[in-house]
Amino acid sequence: MKLKRILAAAMAAAMGLSMLTACGNDSSDSSNASSGEDAGTLNVKIWDSTQLEGIRQICEEWSAESGVDVQVEVVNWDNYWTLLEAGASGGQMPDVFWMHSNNAQRYMDAELLLNLNDYIAADESIDMDNYYQDIVELYTQDDGTYYAIPKDYDTIALWYNKDMFDAAGIEYPTNDWTWDDLYEAGKALTKDGKYGMAMDTDLNQEGYYNIIYSYGGYVINDAKDESGWDDPKTVEAMEMWGKIVKDCMPAQSMMSESGEIDMFTSQVTAMQLMGSWRVAALQEYDCNWGVVNIPYYDANSNGQCDAGERVSIYNGLGWAASAATKNPDAAYSLISYLCSEKGQTEQAELGVTMSAYMGTSDAWVDARADLWDLSPYLNVTEGSDRLVIYPYSRATIWAENAKQELVPAYNDPSTMADTLKTMAASMEAELEAEKK
Repeated sequence: MKLKRILAAAMAAAMGLSMLTACGNDSSDSSNASSGEDAGTLNVKIWDSTQLEGIRQICEEWSAESGVDVQVEVVNWDNYWTLLEAGASGGQMPDVFWMHSNNAQRYMDAELLLNLNDYIAADESIDMDNYYQDIVELYTQDDGTYYAIPKDYDTIALWYNKDMFDAAGIEYPTNDWTWDDLYEAGKALTKDGKYGMAMDTDLNQEGYYNIIYSYGGYVINDAKDESGWDDPKTVEAMEMWGKIVKDCMPAQSMMSESGEIDMFTSQVTAMQLMGSWRVAALQEYDCNWGVVNIPYYDANSNGQCDAGERVSIYNGLGWAASAATKNPDAAYSLISYLCSEKGQTEQAELGVTMSAYMGTSDAWVDARADLWDLSPYLNVTEGSDRLVIYPYSRATIWAENAKQELVPAYNDPSTMADTLKTMAASMEAELEAEKK
């Protein structure tokens, strides 16, 4: 559907959103915005500079059709949420911006995001069934209100430095590696100031969440009211992860100071579990790297990956708009353009990141085929492998606390079971507090 038709439909739908669109503006302003007359400028905020040029290009194409200017600005992760919170209290939020599962519930509960239901219902280019449903649900309120449309999704794969493996006389990782294989190779590579791998303890999605679910454990139950930290399978997985941290990685202090990605790109470490969102930043390095599937847990020791034994934690951002935007129709139209099949395909083709619109991410793999085979990021979405949505709850304070609570157990893996038992009790108290 042509953009002008989307804008016209959005304008009509906006009549059902008067409580939100009235914030800071009147209906005549919204009408002008949707027609492109005196439409002003949409302010867009994101937090990843590696995606800026691709996002900006797609926005400029929308501007050429709509007549509405777009200013895309990057704000780093920590300052991004500070800016949004300040904007929410002061009425100066960006018009369009990224939303993340860690924070979405708070913004939805406070009705700070534009209600998209009537817009989506009137928009022939958006069908929410075309996106990964776990990600759709991240940005859908319990009453069925959509507050964002999925922008992307991400999975985890194992990167390795071929030169370091060659120097050590160790065979390269394969798509059939188990966590035991990773441990044994990592331990053998850890010598003479070099290490098998590194992993910032803050990185749960790229790290320990994956091995927990691969072993059959869990972090939080589906009802979001029970911790899985002390589940026997979780304990088994985390004891293995503790061994990997202790025997295959630099000291915690070194990883904290140097950063695991810097150590990998400077060839101090030979392997790295990495989310697909990091790929765009890696092309500036001239390193001999390979990429394979994330390892799996061979639960029955039959030498093959059976259903559910390979798990990748996945997540996805959503494009949202401020409930107080002065141009709600234009803001939705931009979101629609970015999230349509055309926009999502272009996002993938430009190599920005994998796209949430199912079936479009092959173009992302093709975009960097001359550098690496990125198919392992898509492999986990097929066959018997399992995607698990990033564990979350309304506040997810427990996830942040866990990053520090685990550090003593990394230093002494023999304390892991006791540490996890304490963490489970603490997390369940936090989950109970979330209900109040």
